[in-house]
Amino acid sequence: MTRQDLSTREVCWLGTTVLLCLVPHLGQIPGYLAVAFGGAALWRLLGAGGILPLPERRRLVLWLTVQFLAICAFLSVYIAHRGQIGREAGLELLAALLGLKLLEMQTRRDYYLVILLCFFLVATRFFLSQTPVTAGFALLLVVLIVTVLIQFNTPVASRDARQMLALGARLTAQSLPLMVLAFILFPRLPGPLWGLPHDARNGVTGLSDELTLGQITHLGGVDELVFRAEFVGPIPRAKDLYWRGPVLWRTDGRTWRSEELRSSGATRLEQQGQIYAYHVTLEPHNKRWLFGLDRVTSTERDIRRTEDGRLWSRSPVEQRRRYLATSAVNYRALGLPPAERAAALQMPGPRWHPRTRSLAAELARDASGPLDVAEKALAYYRANNFSYTLTPAPVVGDAVDAFLFETREGFCEHFAASFVVLMRAAGVPARIVTGYQGGEYNGLGSFFEVRQYDAHAWAEIYDEQQGWVRVDPTGSVVPGRIAMDLVDARELRSEGRQLARADATPAALRGLGRAFDVLTHQWNQWVIGYSSEQQSLLLQQLGMVSVNRRSLILILGVSLIAMTAILAFFVLRFERKKVEDPVQAAWLQLCARLARTGLTRAAHEPALAFAARVAAERREIAGEFRALAEAYTQARYGPAKLDPRPFIRRARALRVRRPT
Repeated sequence: MTRQDLSTREVCWLGTTVLLCLVPHLGQIPGYLAVAFGGAALWRLLGAGGILPLPERRRLVLWLTVQFLAICAFLSVYIAHRGQIGREAGLELLAALLGLKLLEMQTRRDYYLVILLCFFLVATRFFLSQTPVTAGFALLLVVLIVTVLIQFNTPVASRDARQMLALGARLTAQSLPLMVLAFILFPRLPGPLWGLPHDARNGVTGLSDELTLGQITHLGGVDELVFRAEFVGPIPRAKDLYWRGPVLWRTDGRTWRSEELRSSGATRLEQQGQIYAYHVTLEPHNKRWLFGLDRVTSTERDIRRTEDGRLWSRSPVEQRRRYLATSAVNYRALGLPPAERAAALQMPGPRWHPRTRSLAAELARDASGPLDVAEKALAYYRANNFSYTLTPAPVVGDAVDAFLFETREGFCEHFAASFVVLMRAAGVPARIVTGYQGGEYNGLGSFFEVRQYDAHAWAEIYDEQQGWVRVDPTGSVVPGRIAMDLVDARELRSEGRQLARADATPAALRGLGRAFDVLTHQWNQWVIGYSSEQQSLLLQQLGMVSVNRRSLILILGVSLIAMTAILAFFVLRFERKKVEDPVQAAWLQLCARLARTGLTRAAHEPALAFAARVAAERREIAGEFRALAEAYTQARYGPAKLDPRPFIRRARALRVRRPT
């Protein structure tokens, strides 16, 4: 096929499809690559119309220009990603090469190759997003790609955009049962389908195992989902929803850091009151820590509980993970080994926090114990007009002294860090706990959604009688931040020195948003999170108790063959019944009669071409058959309508005999 055989209409169809396949990736592709891609597509379109010359080999300068652009595209991606081959680098390279391939497309083979690359481009979106919206848009793109394939193989006179689009949708729908069956029965792999370096392991939660004053502030306006928690049975009160994350022990005066203390097993956890069971569906954050309701009493085997109450995964959480845990919100954690006591009293050099040390000495004077010192510190916050704000004034130098004696406004990390320094300076073991507080309850799905703006930091002090006691100094200054009912709260905003809720979203839109959250949660649980355990449970419910991988593959193969046969039966039966044109039906019956005499018409063979062959081999019916073929062609493709009754009578009356 030459270049002229690819019409402007065909190039427009395919070019539009390629551009739509690229739309979901525009946020990840650099602007210069997107512009270059659009320029290549426009050049190809103008070339199809004969306005611009195309870069064929006979036009050596243009052809070499395209080869140079391909090399430049590769080098730009390589340099931008420093030689690391990952999801984003691979996507950028695929987009660049697809644009160049579209530009040099000349033959039928090139057309099919670009269509195949479109399928790859749609599939690569799932490397970056696996939401229901992504899946739905990908399905629409598949329908469009199949439609382009149909139109390319349909005679020009028979092309009808609506009919071809309907056929593409029908073919895609017919493949869905096979897709669902393969998804359910295909053996689950133990890990993710891909493991890519560099860009596949970027952190996304926002929390860190380090804290510098001002760091968590940046999360206050971020609504990215961190995890969902679905309780089995009773639900805790809003003020008890402390989701424990990294615990910070060491400080150099500016930054607090987590530390893995040697486990001694000396801490004893005494549960008091209700035990809550819940499932956590955690978004990937590429760190090893997990989140649990403070404080976790039991969890799954591959999750380790540390002495300071953290949950640790054996490997970084690089894909969405679901796990079960139980927790107590009322407890006593007794026992303070020497290593933990030393870490909980560690202070930076004497040049740090001098004013805070003086205040701590006053608080410790005549105090009856750690809890009394803590209460005096909280009274200091309340008496000196401290305020909570998401945009605290910047400070230079000693941030703790500046917060306690100068600015007196800050976020939860300022309160927690300054409080722990006060406690340690007064001789009370203390530590900072980071994580999330609260969450939005979705009544439709019966789960809590914890987002980045729920990030929080609080303190824990050690009392010989009570053990580790949680103290949240933020709640002492702004009780609404902790005690408010978060069931209907969407977001917290800071206005000046007051904390306020701002949610002007109409109730109908909020309801739609919660319904979509439920859909996303179920999608993540049963599609994205469909694991080997869920597959085994489903097969057990279907009566297949013990199924290994080999037998599962056998069941899958047999099921696919059976499903394909069933679909083929119904499709063929439907297609037979669908022939409503009596002229076409009579023509097909006549061709079938000829086939029984040894003269078979090819599926792609036009009626008049077949009539010419019949005339050469069956001279006795040549004239009549030629007339019928002309009438049939006129009825099928001509503008005038044909009365089918005379045609049917003549077709049936034609005597077709086997040659002697």
